[in-house]
Amino acid sequence: MAGAREQEENIVRRLLTTIDEDAAVSQRKLSEEIGIAVGSVNWYLQRCVSKGLVKLQQAPVKRYLYYLTPHGFEEKARLTGSFLQSSLELYRRGRKECDEFFRGCTAAGKTTIFLAGAGDFAEIAILSALNAEGSRPLAVIDREGHAESCAGIPVVASLDRASAMAGRRPPQAILLTDLTDPKATLRDIRAEVAARGLPGSLIHVPRILNIKPELEGDGLRQSG
Repeated sequence: MAGAREQEENIVRRLLTTIDEDAAVSQRKLSEEIGIAVGSVNWYLQRCVSKGLVKLQQAPVKRYLYYLTPHGFEEKARLTGSFLQSSLELYRRGRKECDEFFRGCTAAGKTTIFLAGAGDFAEIAILSALNAEGSRPLAVIDREGHAESCAGIPVVASLDRASAMAGRRPPQAILLTDLTDPKATLRDIRAEVAARGLPGSLIHVPRILNIKPELEGDGLRQSG
């Protein structure tokens, strides 16, 4: 799981990449592309300027053009290389844990399976399930609900909606797949599971997320 430093580097990488592709990009557009508030975009831009990664040029209609400096190009290349390496490691480790999880579900005859958290890791889990013979996730639970589907699997806002899609069947297994804020998603899904009178043991926490189940609540299971 990406820590605070990795998350910040990812924001800077995406900011530098977007500026490199379009010098006239607005801060609002950067906000939409990166997924952070406009105020945060302004803060990161100021930091990049102060570090000599980006230079500003006044443009008509009270706008600015943003250009990468030679140092900015070097930093973008470094961050991109680091991102690709960590992404490959995420795929390798995540795919292995997802394979183990779905094999276990198949062996136990579990068919009502949900994922908690949309995004890259959820896509890895879905790919793992699709390439295996056996159990597959029926829905992805994601409170943000930015997309209607994830790798072809419906995205819903709550456990109740996921269960409704599964014919009102209670979940037999839930795999935590949120990389952005896994602890918050874990707390949310635990609360929903408890409210339905279901055991916390049906929630599986991949080791790659670096969350110790015994520290986050009794009954959770470490995936794999």
